[in-house]
Amino acid sequence: MMSVLDIIHSLYAIIGVTGNLTLITIIIKTRSSGLNSYAVIIFNIACVDIIQITLDAFEVPRLIPYEDETVLVFHGYCPVFGPEWCYRCHLVMLHLIFHSLFLIAYSFWYRYTVLVREAPFWFAVQTGALLLFIPNALPMVFSLFATDNRNRSRAILHELYPTMDVNATTFRSVNLMDPYSAPTDFSAMVGPFVVYIFIVVMRRKVIQCRNTLKNRFGLRTVDRSNQTSQALTYQAILPSTICVGVCSFYFQLIGFHIPLIDGMMFICSCIPAIFNPLLTLYFVAPYRRF
Repeated sequence: MMSVLDIIHSLYAIIGVTGNLTLITIIIKTRSSGLNSYAVIIFNIACVDIIQITLDAFEVPRLIPYEDETVLVFHGYCPVFGPEWCYRCHLVMLHLIFHSLFLIAYSFWYRYTVLVREAPFWFAVQTGALLLFIPNALPMVFSLFATDNRNRSRAILHELYPTMDVNATTFRSVNLMDPYSAPTDFSAMVGPFVVYIFIVVMRRKVIQCRNTLKNRFGLRTVDRSNQTSQALTYQAILPSTICVGVCSFYFQLIGFHIPLIDGMMFICSCIPAIFNPLLTLYFVAPYRRF
C-alpha cells in the first residue's frame, strides 16, 4: 500500500514532469520568439527539474538527523536496488535541487544584465549554466566516499521509531563530521539562504533598473521585461520553500521526529520544480500564446 509520502512524491513527479516537458516542447517550437538567450536558462531549469523530480519519486526519501549522524530512509522503488544505489540517486537529486536554485538566481542576473547592456550570446549563457554546476558537482563526488555506519543507524532508528521494522527498511547514514560528506551537509544547511538573499537583491535591482530606464525602451521591450520580471517575482517566492525545508531539518536537530517532518525537507524542496514551468508558461507571452 502506498504511504502518504509515496502519494505526495508521485503527484509531484506527474505534475512536474508533465509541466516541464510541455515547457521544453514549446521552447523548441518557439525559437523565433526573441527570447533565445533567456530560453537557454529556462530550458536548463526544465531539464534539471525533470531529472530531479523523477529521482525524488524513485527514492521517496526521509531525512532523520540525530546528534552528528543523519540517516536517510528510502521508501520508493530504489530499495529494490539496495541502499548504496539509493544513496547515489539521492546525491544526484539533492545537488540538482541546488543547481536548479542556482539557475533561478542566474535568471535574475540575466534579467538585470539585459537591462544595462546587450544580451549575451546564447552560447555564453549556456556556458555560464554549465559552470554553475561545478560548485554542486564537486561536493556530490566527494560525498560518494562518505562512510555508512550501519550499526549506529540501526540504533538511531530503533530509538526514534521503536515500531519500525529496521530489517525491512532501506537506509543509509552519513556523518556531519565526515570530511567527504561535510561539504554537502553544510552547504545544504546554509547555501539555500545565501542564494535566496541573492535572488531577492537581484529582483530588486531588476525592478529599479527597469523603472529608471523604461522610457528609453520600446513598448515591446518594456512589455516583455514586465512579463519575465513578473514570472521571476513568483519564482523568487518558490525557492523560499527550500529554506522552509531546511528549517524542518533544524527542528529535527532539536528533537522533533515524526515521519512527515522527516520527509518535509524534500517535500518542500521539490515545490519549485512543479510550479516553475507553470509560471513561465503563464507569464512569458510567446509561450502563453502558443
